[in-house]
Amino acid sequence: MEKRNPSFAGRKDSNRAGQLTIRVLLLSFFLIIILSLFFHQFYRKLEQSLWEEKQGQFQYLADQSAQLVIQQINEDQRMLLSLVDQIAYLTLGDAVAMLNERTIQWEKAGNYPSITRIGDFLQYTEKAELADGTNLTLFHTVSTKTYDSLLGTLFAGNIFTGYWIKPEGTLLWQTDGSLEGLDSLALDSDETMQLFTSKLDGGWGQFVLVAKRGLSDSISLAILRSSLSMAVLVIVIFFFFLVYLLSLDHRYARNLWHLAYEDELTKLPNKNLFQKEAKQRLLHPRDPYALLILDIGKFKLINDHFGYGFGDSLLLHCAKVLPRYVTRDGLCARLSGDKFIMLVSYRERAALQRRITIIGEELRRFSFPKASQFQLDILIGISLIDEPGKDITSYIDRALFALSALKETKQGWYLFYEEALKDQLLEESELENVYNKALQSREFFIQIQPKYSFATGCLIGGEALVRWRHPEKGLLMPSQFIPLLEKHNLLIALDMYVLKLVCKLFVQWKGEGKPLLPISVNQSRAHLFTRNYEESLVTLVDHYEVDHRLMEFELTETLFLHDLTHLVSVLTSLRSQGFLVSLDDFGSGYSSLTMLKDVQIDVIKMDQGFFTDLTTNKQGMVVIKHVIAMAKELGITSIAEGVESEEQARMLASMGCDGVQGYFYSQPLEVSEYERLLTDNTPRCFI
Repeated sequence: MEKRNPSFAGRKDSNRAGQLTIRVLLLSFFLIIILSLFFHQFYRKLEQSLWEEKQGQFQYLADQSAQLVIQQINEDQRMLLSLVDQIAYLTLGDAVAMLNERTIQWEKAGNYPSITRIGDFLQYTEKAELADGTNLTLFHTVSTKTYDSLLGTLFAGNIFTGYWIKPEGTLLWQTDGSLEGLDSLALDSDETMQLFTSKLDGGWGQFVLVAKRGLSDSISLAILRSSLSMAVLVIVIFFFFLVYLLSLDHRYARNLWHLAYEDELTKLPNKNLFQKEAKQRLLHPRDPYALLILDIGKFKLINDHFGYGFGDSLLLHCAKVLPRYVTRDGLCARLSGDKFIMLVSYRERAALQRRITIIGEELRRFSFPKASQFQLDILIGISLIDEPGKDITSYIDRALFALSALKETKQGWYLFYEEALKDQLLEESELENVYNKALQSREFFIQIQPKYSFATGCLIGGEALVRWRHPEKGLLMPSQFIPLLEKHNLLIALDMYVLKLVCKLFVQWKGEGKPLLPISVNQSRAHLFTRNYEESLVTLVDHYEVDHRLMEFELTETLFLHDLTHLVSVLTSLRSQGFLVSLDDFGSGYSSLTMLKDVQIDVIKMDQGFFTDLTTNKQGMVVIKHVIAMAKELGITSIAEGVESEEQARMLASMGCDGVQGYFYSQPLEVSEYERLLTDNTPRCFI
């Protein structure tokens, strides 16, 4: 990395400080004008807006007070009505005794208002008719202090008064208790008073709250003074901040440069500075350049296993090694995370490869703890810069393409970008769209390879094998597209598509009266580990009303290396539904016999490699013979897959193998050809 020019940096800092000063002064002048206009309008509108806010609060207080008064009225009335109900069944003497005991006043007949004020008390009245026909008037007296205490929490310390006014305008009670000389209350407000009313339900009149307008005046003045003081304080602080800002500008600019262009951990240039400096170097190149992107393999695992501090030390090791192998006109930077980027010049490609090899060796000298088996895995994607005037980001993308392809193929530890590589990656990126269109256009179809019985020579079923009739590439075999679809998690839809084709064939054959023999269908790993896997299979097969015993699902042995417990559960569920389950490629792995101990299956299909040299390998013959015998004892059907010679067929038949499938008997057939076999019951004998 080239050093910055001090004089140039000083001029830039000085210009930045002058521009900043002018901008802050203009902003200050503009702020003063805005504040002046604001406070001119603020003082005029503040009092009205505050009073309107207070009005809402006072009205809410009046409504709350009215609710409390109504609750007290209802409580007093309920007590009086309860007595009326109790004495309605009594004679006069018994009723009087009860009322005296309750200290309730009464008199015969009489006509009184339901509530009246008597001094400092409120008197409620109710009429009662006794069992002997006597009419009484009951009186219940309540002190106005009851209502004072009721509203005490709402009115405590507030500068307003509440009044209870009867419908005809008579004043019954007010919160401060001073009613001398007041028989009624006028509801007209003036400049210093404001009235807020709330209706008392049940015809009891209304509750009136009287507030003083002067309360908001004092609040307005206090807020105005505080606001003006704050405005002055803000302006003063703003100017002090300007002085402080100018004094720190030089240091701030320097720190800003580091933040913008330097990696905090390694102190190497970051991606921004790399792109900027690389663009300058490529304007006048003396030698060809190459761009290298280095990635630390399994870096996340290293962090998780050894801790982030150890991971940082690994990054610092790379930051120390890489700059030593950059040419004088080159660059080295940290791209992101565990990726580093280098721009190096070279004369010959062989020399560049030697330098890359040395870099890899030097980086791998990083030592892990002695007890650990970890080895540093370095991956490098390389892009040769053939057009120096081209945007540097395109070469970064190319190197990342090469790095991504290197991770996919896992062949070697560095890779040069080529256009064919990009075309391959782009083709894979478009695979999903092409695949979906192929399914919709029915480009996928099946062929069926027959299975025969060694004992009878008759057809016992077949295996459905998928093919792709590509509009541009012609007929594609499974080995040409299955691995790619599996890599991009696209096999589930194909599994269901093939199963649907097989179900439709069974429906067709049943309608035509043809014999129905089991057809096996391969199941992908991705499908087996999806939720509701068994349910989706049963739903599809039952939709076409196909007998479950005609469907055989083939699983490869390698699937059981991932999650044996889950797969055992899936197989148990399928077999409980009546489906057949076969284990494909039996003998291709190292856990075949172990699986037979744990897994319940119906068929094992012995892999072709299991008996290729059967006639010359006596030890292999013994193994196969005992595997077939063990399968019979376990009630499992044995099928030899990939039989291609008469000698193999004779040997397997003599060992008691149940069935055979392979090119010696029949290659995969078109559906129409397989249908002819169904109607031809002549036993085949090829041995």
